[in-house]
This record gives sequence, structure tokens and C-alpha cells, in this order.
Amino acid sequence: MIRASLTAISLALLLSCACWAKPRGSKNKKPKQVVPAIDCDVRSGKINLPEFIAKCPAHCKETKQQVYGTGVFASISSICNAAIHSGVITNTGGKVIVRKMAGQNIYKGSNSNGVRSLSLPKWRESFVVSVGKPKKGVIYPATLDYVPSRPTYVKTRGQIPCGHHSAAYDNST
Repeated sequence: MIRASLTAISLALLLSCACWAKPRGSKNKKPKQVVPAIDCDVRSGKINLPEFIAKCPAHCKETKQQVYGTGVFASISSICNAAIHSGVITNTGGKVIVRKMAGQNIYKGSNSNGVRSLSLPKWRESFVVSVGKPKKGVIYPATLDYVPSRPTYVKTRGQIPCGHHSAAYDNST
């Protein structure tokens, strides 16, 4: 009888402790940062976000995408080649954080890390790059919002749009 009581008490303690314990895997893990990939030719001016993280592919240096400025780059510069120029990543690619800022009155060109940046007079928007390790508690967007491209208009000369009829183009008279 004492043995049965001890077993019952032990079982009750075990069950109550199990209820209070945290389930496995429920640690306070921070959400994993999803890093969108970009191509070597993507320019910061084409992305509609003030600050974002992106992953550059390998071999961007060979594409010779233009870079304007040193340290602070004009928004028409290749993000990946600006990051290589700054030493934030190497030609093997990697994560980079881009922060946009106001345009500068002048962008001074230079040679650095095998990338030649060009000089440029005043431009409307700039950006800086930093190592792609987010600050504690900061989660960047998992997708990039690209600025819509301008519509392309095709000039037609002497052609009538489909479905229209004009006496000026009618050969039957």
C-alpha cells in the first residue's frame, strides 16, 4: 500500500512538472531573415524601399556594371559592384544592406577592390552599403519592391490601329 501511494505521488509530480515545462523547440527564436537575391545589374534606384538587405551573386565584377561615387554612390550604380568597391563583399558574392539617402552634389570616382567607379555631378538620390548582418531586432523585407518600369510605346508610321477604318487608308475607293 505504501508502495502504491509512493508510485501515485511520483506519477502526480512527474505529470505536474511536465505541464509546466516548455515544450521542446519553443525557445524564443527570432524569425529567420529571408534575404532576396538580386542580379549584378540591379541599381538601388530601381528598388522602392529606403533600406533593405539583398544577396549578390558571384562574379559581378566581370559584368562591369557601372558604379558612380566612392563610399556614397549615386542611385544609378550597380548595388553589387558598389558593395565590392567598398569591400563589403568580394567577387564571390554575399549579403549586403543598402540604405538610401539624399542625392549628393558630386560623386568622386576611384579604383578599389578591382572595381573602377566613375565621377558624376549632382544626382537626385544616393545609397551606402554595409555588411549584410542585420542589427539586433531588425527584420528587413523578404521581397524587394521594384519601381515599375516606364511603359514602352511603339511608334507606328502610316499604319492603322487594328479595328479602325479610315478613308485615307482605304484602297478600295
